[in-house]
Amino acid sequence: MPDNDNNTESEITSWGKFGAGFLLIAFTFIAIYHVIAYWPDKMPPLDKGDSAAWYTNKPFHIALIPDTGNADSAMTHTKDSLNKILEKVEEKIVLIKDSLKTDSSKKNKEVYSDFLKKLNDSATALKDHALQLKSSPAKFGDGSLIHLNTILLILVALMGFLGNIVHIASSFTAFIGNGTFKRSWILWYFVKPFTAAALAIIVYFIIRAGFLSYGTGAAGVSLYGVLSLSALAGLFTDSATLKLKEIFEVIFKPKDERQDKLVEPEITITSISPLSIPPTDESTITLTGTNLDSSGIKITLDGNEIKPVTVAKDSIVIKYKPTQAAITTAKAVLVLTDKSGKSKGSKEISIK
Repeated sequence: MPDNDNNTESEITSWGKFGAGFLLIAFTFIAIYHVIAYWPDKMPPLDKGDSAAWYTNKPFHIALIPDTGNADSAMTHTKDSLNKILEKVEEKIVLIKDSLKTDSSKKNKEVYSDFLKKLNDSATALKDHALQLKSSPAKFGDGSLIHLNTILLILVALMGFLGNIVHIASSFTAFIGNGTFKRSWILWYFVKPFTAAALAIIVYFIIRAGFLSYGTGAAGVSLYGVLSLSALAGLFTDSATLKLKEIFEVIFKPKDERQDKLVEPEITITSISPLSIPPTDESTITLTGTNLDSSGIKITLDGNEIKPVTVAKDSIVIKYKPTQAAITTAKAVLVLTDKSGKSKGSKEISIK
């Protein structure tokens, strides 16, 4: 959730609130709609693996095609079903033609002729569709085939998107309610759901690498478990990102086992003299310690960098004249840092 300043007034108009609320509702509805539309009717049998995980690609009717070993046999199954329908239509055509020969009624002949024309048109359309299926492979689109792996990717992205929509809706309404919404966060609200969808897919790939699956292939995936984690990844994107960072560091953290490695010398300060200086004159201050001649050492007094007069391995000499701010507070803090900016020691020097 963005950290807006609670002391500022809200930077959104009434129409802006209405429009943003409408968009949140619309995106939520679209995500839920497509999750329902691409929900498979059942999972394929584990013993047949991915080769039997083909479904009809028709929204709200993602049905497993039974007794198929691959895309070609799944398409053959569809063709066979179409051929059976075509055979029944042709049988009806033959029966009507026989009825036309034996029935002498003019009215019946007109009815039969009209029905026969409709059957012939249907048969022609079925034949054309059968020829199209025969000449073209399975493709993505309404009424064709779709594999379970593709369905899972679609659902995972949608659940990540949906989870983040819930997150930004709660964030948006909280700041609107407090009257502290800032226009500078608008881009965050628009981009976040899409990055959450991508993050959910990344989490899904990690899961498929060995978690929440009890078999090989898409058929062995725990559908509810994967989609629940995808929604949580979208809902808590920052936490999910930190967990992925932790996983990466555990897997790819290097282990340096080299002998006689170069080790940075340890810098220490044992004493600073004097600890009290006059306010008007420039004073000489000596620091003693170890490895004080290391590169990148920086000394500050009262927040100002001081250049050393002399530098040795065990001592540094500087000259310092107190600033007006230091005289006012009657003290100056001396800080010594290494080349990485890490403090190696500090001391308060009195000014009196």
